[in-house]
Amino acid sequence: MKKVRRRQLPAGWYPVSEKETLKEIEDFKSRFLPYFIPRKYGIGGLVPHAGWYFSGELAASVMASLEWQKPELVVIFGGHLPAGEQPLITLAENFETPLGNIENASGLAAELSKELEFGEDIFPDNTVEIQLPLVKYFFPRAKLLAVRLPASLAALRSSPLILEKIKKTFSKYLFLASTDLTHYGPNYDFTPRGTGKKALEWVKEVNDKGFIDLAAGLKGKELIEYADSFGSACSAGAAAGLIATAKQLGAVSGKLLTYRTSYDVMPDPGGSFVGYAGIVY
Repeated sequence: MKKVRRRQLPAGWYPVSEKETLKEIEDFKSRFLPYFIPRKYGIGGLVPHAGWYFSGELAASVMASLEWQKPELVVIFGGHLPAGEQPLITLAENFETPLGNIENASGLAAELSKELEFGEDIFPDNTVEIQLPLVKYFFPRAKLLAVRLPASLAALRSSPLILEKIKKTFSKYLFLASTDLTHYGPNYDFTPRGTGKKALEWVKEVNDKGFIDLAAGLKGKELIEYADSFGSACSAGAAAGLIATAKQLGAVSGKLLTYRTSYDVMPDPGGSFVGYAGIVY
């Protein structure tokens, strides 16, 4: 029997049944038609990883914009690993989703784990799992490779090595990086601008914008340093890994598709919220 990485997030993060999942994705698609962009953007994209209620539409819009590529392999760079931690890779043969299993590129994963000394990812984490039903929907024939990268310059060194290994086996592939932006407010013990309207404006117009501009400008090293200094992302290593890979594949810039905060979706009276962005390369 093949080893399957089972769902670990509870209901509420994303739908449980196939019917509910399809309905939610179709609802996303009905709202983001204006975000579609030219096909020259086909290398990959940055996606948020909150519950679908808050950020699923943004992640879906990025994947829909890349759907035309019909890749053989989708690579997800996840995060939630601090600097100093070793990268983690999923070795199970399949990933469970409400739309059916996704086949893991398990042979490639095993090689990378051995050659680059990655640990096995067996831990509950939303950065990868929240994307899985969307990957299955938009790229139904693709295999998956899931790697969680630490928020350090090690992500810039690891990702080109991963790409070189992929090129030996696959001819069509794309990359996704999973990160949310500023976690602001008392819930996150981060209130450098107090609370209220001015704090929300600062996050949107300064702190998140700084991260987005660096991501779109393919500034991987600066992005890592910025996120560390200003608390502007929870998984900056994932974004940096995508940037390094995109540059190696010839990208010259990224394009912001859409941006919002959880406050825009459901205002928190206590003043806590998180930023989300969708970027394509």
